[in-house]
Amino acid sequence: MVAHSSDGLSATDPVTGGDVLVDARANLQEKLPLSSDSTQEGLEEPRIELPTVDAFRRAIPPHCFERDLFKSLRYLVQDFAALGLLYFALPVFEYFGILGYLAWNILMGVFGFALFVVGHDCLHGSFSDNQNLNDFIGHIAFSPLFSPYFPWQKSHKLHHAFTNHIDKDHGHVWVQDKDWEKMPLWKQLFNPMPFSGWLKWFPVYTLFGFCDGSHFWPYSSLFVRDSERVQCVVSTVCCVTCAYIALVVAGSYSNWFWYYWVPLSFFGCMLVIVTYLQHADEVAEVYEADEWSFVRGQTQTIDRLYGFGLDQTMHHITDGHVAHHFFNKIPHYHLIEATDGIKKVLEPLYETQYGYKYQVNYDFFVRFLWYNIKLDYLVHKTKGILQFRSTLEEKAKAK
Repeated sequence: MVAHSSDGLSATDPVTGGDVLVDARANLQEKLPLSSDSTQEGLEEPRIELPTVDAFRRAIPPHCFERDLFKSLRYLVQDFAALGLLYFALPVFEYFGILGYLAWNILMGVFGFALFVVGHDCLHGSFSDNQNLNDFIGHIAFSPLFSPYFPWQKSHKLHHAFTNHIDKDHGHVWVQDKDWEKMPLWKQLFNPMPFSGWLKWFPVYTLFGFCDGSHFWPYSSLFVRDSERVQCVVSTVCCVTCAYIALVVAGSYSNWFWYYWVPLSFFGCMLVIVTYLQHADEVAEVYEADEWSFVRGQTQTIDRLYGFGLDQTMHHITDGHVAHHFFNKIPHYHLIEATDGIKKVLEPLYETQYGYKYQVNYDFFVRFLWYNIKLDYLVHKTKGILQFRSTLEEKAKAK
């Protein structure tokens, strides 16, 4: 059974696998705690009111919710063309040796991620008005990237439905102090490794299914219905087929590895970096069930400007991500305009934990590496509210 709100917000139930309405509670104006420096779990905080989902929707121009099939197709063709041109220009890059090959891989990773964003519009239904067409195009965009479309669709909807929920937001591994203490040393040291970003995409997340189930295995914990398992098989076959075609074109396993799999790993690393920095930050909070609400969780999302033309190339999923989280039916080409409306609604909350979060991060790669070291685990800030250990310790020292 599928339930839809006027805002187009729906999500997959993690237990039944069916679609459930996620913003009913969010449309009720709630009194939520104002940010506090206290780290004592039992303390009560002053209460403030958060805007409703309808308040955000009214602040966004109606045309931002309109999907233009031809414009969406243009971006799809544009990204494939860019990747094709990079392959055509490969000899020029290789003329400069290992540095040229590295630069080529970085560009392949960026434009590969741009293609992923177009497929990401498909899984949200913001590519066109026809979901069957969306699913077809989504496979065209995702399969060459070795990303199974239907499994991504399910796991990603769960992330949107329960953003920054300590138990239900499986798009991120929220590590608490109690988890950290039980971890073996190698697990504690994994995230700070400079190359962990490459491994987190494949095989850690999509293949092995840490933390919400393998995206390639139809009997993983991610799937609860036979129809979902069939979808998993379909998407996996599409990915394997693309990888096999790449092998045939490459002509050898060596060429396949260096000119398909290595650039693919750079795409995966870019995906991990962008996703991590959208939701991990020194100021971000994570909530237990009694304290979580849809609006509250979305306000912990961070927009980041990467610069160097990357935000435009990657279709503004970096600096328009807050708007995307409130309304995932908005096509990527309307996100920046929609962001202006989000800012206006959140402006009165600027001095609180729930204000609009935006950072200019030309140092995004270094920041990603540093945050993986610094933001190691969460502790309770107050009852039901968690924040990163290092943030609370710094606040305590500043007193």
